[in-house]
Amino acid sequence: YLFFFFNDTATTEIYTLSLHDALPIYFLLRKLHSLSGIVPIGAFLIEHLLTNSMAFAGKEKFNDAVHRLHELPYLWALEIFGIFLPLAFHAIYGIKIAMTAEHNVASYPYMGNRRYSLQRITGYIAFAFLIVHLMKFRFAHLLGWGPEFLDPNNMDKFEITRNGLMAWRPWGYVVPAGFTITMYVVGLWAACYHFANGIWSFCISWGITVGEKAQKRVGMAAASVGVLLFTWGCLSLWAFAKAPAALENDVRPMIAEQAVQSSPAVRPVTDGG
Repeated sequence: YLFFFFNDTATTEIYTLSLHDALPIYFLLRKLHSLSGIVPIGAFLIEHLLTNSMAFAGKEKFNDAVHRLHELPYLWALEIFGIFLPLAFHAIYGIKIAMTAEHNVASYPYMGNRRYSLQRITGYIAFAFLIVHLMKFRFAHLLGWGPEFLDPNNMDKFEITRNGLMAWRPWGYVVPAGFTITMYVVGLWAACYHFANGIWSFCISWGITVGEKAQKRVGMAAASVGVLLFTWGCLSLWAFAKAPAALENDVRPMIAEQAVQSSPAVRPVTDGG
């Protein structure tokens, strides 16, 4: 992971900027795409993984952190304009860039070229993972996959999250916990690498780091950020995986009831399978 950041500089990253992309409007879109990956998306990623890491400190710490976030004023506006719209723009325009990029790793097997290609690949993985993650938790109540996460009546956010990871049953189909955790580890790695490498390329494209030494220093700092975020995410996954199911006020009957209401064809899920 660290090797990708320290072994090369931007001078060996070979790619072709077409005349089409050099036009002012596309130059502006590229800059906005780069900026949106740092603020607000990167800032949200840091906050999200930091909050989730509270699960490692215990259920109460996690629930308190989540409840404080849910009590923020105008949370709906923050979600729409600070998260969903920037994410949609960054993802859609990022896919356009990736589809029109000229990959030449085979012809020029430099580390910068490999990093350039890996940035696009992790972007695809992170985008697919993000969609599934939002469906599993933020919009689970609309699909019949679980209770509404933002519902103030559902106080035990820890158990809702643990159940979503360890007992995921979309439309009545049982997904093995090992598969879900593996999917989250891969998605987490893709998101952390994409963001960390994005910090490095952002500083170059915005003229913040010009010299080789500056690029290597920023590369070291960006790699450290990526490793830290990945560690936070893995700690939270470990905490949810090792936590016992709630004995009282279990959310599983609530999830089963929600599934039946949203999809009448789905039978209620019981402890017996």
